[in-house]
Amino acid sequence: MKQFLTILAALCLLTSCHDDDDRTYERIVMVYMANDNTGGFYLGQRSDVREMIEGTESLTRDQKVVAFIDNPNEKPYILEIAQGDTTRVHQFDESLNSSDATVMGDVLTWIVNRYKAESYGLVLWGHATGWEFTGVAASRGPRKAYAIEHSTTWMQIPDMARALSRLPKLAYIFADCCCLQCIEVDYELRNVADYIIASAAEIPSDGAPYQTVVPALFGTGNDFYKAIVDAYYAQSIYNYREPLSVVKTSELDDLAAATHTVLSTFLPASEMSYPDVSGLIYYYDRAFFDMNDFILRHASDNDYQEWRRAFDKAVVYKTMAKRWMANHVKFTFDVTEERYGGVSMFVPQDGNYNLFFDQLNKTISRMQWYSAARLNVFGW
Repeated sequence: MKQFLTILAALCLLTSCHDDDDRTYERIVMVYMANDNTGGFYLGQRSDVREMIEGTESLTRDQKVVAFIDNPNEKPYILEIAQGDTTRVHQFDESLNSSDATVMGDVLTWIVNRYKAESYGLVLWGHATGWEFTGVAASRGPRKAYAIEHSTTWMQIPDMARALSRLPKLAYIFADCCCLQCIEVDYELRNVADYIIASAAEIPSDGAPYQTVVPALFGTGNDFYKAIVDAYYAQSIYNYREPLSVVKTSELDDLAAATHTVLSTFLPASEMSYPDVSGLIYYYDRAFFDMNDFILRHASDNDYQEWRRAFDKAVVYKTMAKRWMANHVKFTFDVTEERYGGVSMFVPQDGNYNLFFDQLNKTISRMQWYSAARLNVFGW
């Protein structure tokens, strides 16, 4: 309750806390830095803020980065970054749980109300493990979606979607965190952003090279997202590059229908089956399989090509890496242009002998993708 009242008090300041001339900006890029957890990650946050400052040097007066920063060493605050300079525009009076979706919604609403803009972009910065829900446990620790507060509480993707629905529809969500480019997350967020720019794989601790990514975040052309992805992909860390992709959310309903149709060609109806996933490209746990690679293996050529047309309309851009920096992947597969799709998809596996997969098999039904692709028809 105290946290809510703190946010509410901040919102009440709007009557006397508008920007200097109340103008409408071309674009405001909001950065949500959920980081109240580990000291090492805090150092990464400081480095990335410095890169953002450098990246704004080429921006105009009508373009600003506005970052919510929550770290373990001080109370959270909102930082305006513009033309190589910074201004702390709001200091919260007490600690906030930045892994709480309500807090996220309140903070971003504060920013939107203060900075009127023609469009908004959102950068998600922090930890993530895809679509998975609190309570799903693996041998390497819990899998719990996005953000982290003192290593205990995380934000679930459906809760995030509800919080973001309070905002004007975003031009994009750029996820600088692990494994968020999965079809389940993309579909959950389809109504709150036009594009999802992310990686299906793990993100190295260096994160995005913001000195080059930030200018690209303000692009407004029809394919503005290419510059964002290309700037990120150009970064080499220990000779590794990051596989990235862009999903156009308005095409996801058609992709869901096409996915149901193609699955119907090789999965038995009304009973659980565990398709062969050996040797498939996977990201993070052996539950995040490359969507294109999975369909390519199991569907006939004609059925695959029909599905692929819907996939290519939804996945409008991607960059491929044959290997990437990863702690949780054994590269028992080859990444090729034909196989790589850049978006992951959950495929159930036998949970009788593995509690982790049993939990995933049960919780996938809580994601909207499950209903949209009618996965229940196959006993999933």
